[in-house]
Amino acid sequence: MASRSIVTPVITDRQALEEFIESLSDLVPAIERDIARLRIASDDHETVSSLFRAIHNIKGDATLCRIDLAAHIVHPVETLLARLRNGEIAFSDLLAEAILLAIDRLELAIESIQNGRSLDALRLEVLIDGFEQLASEAPAKIDDHACDLIEAVTNFRPASEHTQ
Repeated sequence: MASRSIVTPVITDRQALEEFIESLSDLVPAIERDIARLRIASDDHETVSSLFRAIHNIKGDATLCRIDLAAHIVHPVETLLARLRNGEIAFSDLLAEAILLAIDRLELAIESIQNGRSLDALRLEVLIDGFEQLASEAPAKIDDHACDLIEAVTNFRPASEHTQ
């Protein structure tokens, strides 16, 4: 069962929300750039560390600004990236797509919160549960689980599934 902060987040400090939005808009381009770089050189440890730091900063900013939903979304992504940084799992196109999906849904969720719209269509509970499972998945099953996660959230099989 999802926590209330996921299903119906309550933002009591609009200023903190605006600060989080500003921070997120600064960090997302770096995340996208790092993922693009890793698609070319998947073993670039400096880029993996940069990606991890950006996700870690989003989680920290979310916690400081009391945007619990954002912290719930990025925490399992951070755990997954820690495993990547430690060499426990390998970077792949499917992992990249899953991370980008999480960031996209985070941006859409924050925009919806800012504008007073429902979050139901974003399937955030499915996303968070799927990432929590993915974060502890056996290395050999990461791509299969990432593919299933993407389909569960979007209702589409990822395009990169066919290039693996």
